[in-house]
Amino acid sequence: MFARYNKSFSAKLSFYVISFITVLSVILFGIFYHYSTKTLSKEAEDKIETMAEIANLKVSALLSKVEKIPDNLGWMIMAYVENPDSLFSITRRIVKENEEIFGCAIAFEPYYFPSKGHYFAPYSFMSGDTVKTMQVGSEDYNYFEKGWYKGVRETRYWSKPYRDAGDPDVITTSYAVPIHGKDGELIAVLSVDLTNKWLRDLANSMKPYEGSYTVIIDKQGRYIMRKEGETTIGKNMFQTAEEASDPNVARLVREMAAGKSGSLVVKDEKTLSYVYYTGVFATDWYMAVVCPYAQVFGKLNQFNMYMLIGFLLLLVFVYIMCFVAVRRITKPLTRFSMSARNIAGGDFNTPLPIIRSKDELGELYESFQFMQHQLTEYVEQLRNTTTANEKIQSELRIAHDIQLGMVPKQFIPPSGRETIDIHAVLRPAKQVGGDLYDYFMLNEDEFGFAIGDVSGKGVPAALFMSTTISQMRSVAMLDTSLNYIVNVINRSLIRNGNTSMFVTFFAGVLNLNTRRLRFCNAGHPYPIIIKPDGTVEMFKTADNLPLGVSSDYEYEEQECYFASGSQLLLYSDGVTEAQNEDAKFYKIDRLFQFVEENKNLSSKELVEKIIAHVDAYAGKAEQSDDLTVMSLRYEKQKGVRWL
Repeated sequence: MFARYNKSFSAKLSFYVISFITVLSVILFGIFYHYSTKTLSKEAEDKIETMAEIANLKVSALLSKVEKIPDNLGWMIMAYVENPDSLFSITRRIVKENEEIFGCAIAFEPYYFPSKGHYFAPYSFMSGDTVKTMQVGSEDYNYFEKGWYKGVRETRYWSKPYRDAGDPDVITTSYAVPIHGKDGELIAVLSVDLTNKWLRDLANSMKPYEGSYTVIIDKQGRYIMRKEGETTIGKNMFQTAEEASDPNVARLVREMAAGKSGSLVVKDEKTLSYVYYTGVFATDWYMAVVCPYAQVFGKLNQFNMYMLIGFLLLLVFVYIMCFVAVRRITKPLTRFSMSARNIAGGDFNTPLPIIRSKDELGELYESFQFMQHQLTEYVEQLRNTTTANEKIQSELRIAHDIQLGMVPKQFIPPSGRETIDIHAVLRPAKQVGGDLYDYFMLNEDEFGFAIGDVSGKGVPAALFMSTTISQMRSVAMLDTSLNYIVNVINRSLIRNGNTSMFVTFFAGVLNLNTRRLRFCNAGHPYPIIIKPDGTVEMFKTADNLPLGVSSDYEYEEQECYFASGSQLLLYSDGVTEAQNEDAKFYKIDRLFQFVEENKNLSSKELVEKIIAHVDAYAGKAEQSDDLTVMSLRYEKQKGVRWL
């Protein structure tokens, strides 16, 4: 599958398109989900906050009404205080006329009424549809120790939830106020009892979502109302926070205890819930509306699920349509690839798929057609050029053989004379080159030799070289004077040759009887001489212009004694200027040192070792100039030696 994908342009293009659409859709889906969730959260918060505020107002109104009852009836208690039994009717009246109140008690201080004893607390409460009255103070029910009585001695007091004395099945919360006598002393506590039923009925009528419920706590974190079915007696919300695994529960309790308002998402008994919390007006109570998260955001999640499924189906549809469309559009490319393969195989007339559209594929068709035409012409030109090059190469090989055939390969000196040990090698940088050497007997007593280097390389240099050798041999037959030979060659080259070319030239004539060496150096590198005692020196000569530079220049020969056992080494600058792979030259110092180390070798051995040493130095670098080396040794022994 992946191999097919790697080879299919349409699959790759479809993949890129669908990837772009996928990334773009995911980004848009993420933005939509973020803002829709944020909007829905705000709507849910506003909805819960509104309903909580309404409930808050109703609770506050009820509590305010309850708190005003003792204030409004305080005078009545003082009016009937002289007749203690009449106080029962006051409690009955309060319970009967206020449907929110479950019970009412007026608990007096110990022995306030001596006739009533230590305890006297008239109490009325609802029992079904009737009001019952009783006296609740006794050794079994010591109201002096109850929180609602003890906590109200100095100020008004809302008690924590407790089980009612008249009906133990009823959870009650009491609001108590102190009753003072004429002198301001505490004589009794008036308390009214409210059951949690009215709070729960109020909360149940105000449910913003299915499964939501309300929790109310006091300032100490004690539950006033919890989830239906859960008891509030002895329970504390701080304890609930400690037992909860979700740290947001503890945060919720702290925020509520601090009287703040806001919303949080908490895990309530493994159920994720959205909680809005606020304080209850005019009280020390705090309420929290708990809504299942699934109810608040369920529709959004359901909508997102539908949208995700639709999005995936859309992607599949887009991918199929994209793949079909791209494959149809790119189908000519497959045919083009087959045509290109045939063209690469040499079939330049292979048919191309016809495309009449004016788009990029149409341009590709025209380009392929133009390329096919150009390749056909190019191959034809290349075939002609190759034929011509082969002919030229053949002619150059012939010229190479002719050029090397112009220089001597061996020397046989006349019998009865000292032996001349001479060897030379010419290696052009190209098929033909501009270096030259020559040696031959001028007459019975004189041996002539020469070496030269034409400026430039290739065919022009080779022609210049052949002209020089021809001139030298022709002139030497007429006169062996080097003054005559060199000057005639110089003027002839200037008269007949290319004025932009010249040749460095060294010519010598050795008299085998007198051992006198006449020589003339026309700008050629100094030879190296090995004397009979083994001393190696540079063979210094007069500095003259190269041949072919000036027709007015007069060359004069020099002369020296060439003792038996002497050896003269001549070379072209292709030796000293040979370059290695780092473009560094071989140089004359390296050649001189090598000759010193191999001064006892024969002419042939010395020449071959020098060339091998130059090649080793050059390494893989291409030969940049023609290379010529000649070694001449004048031996004492008689005989014949050719090299």
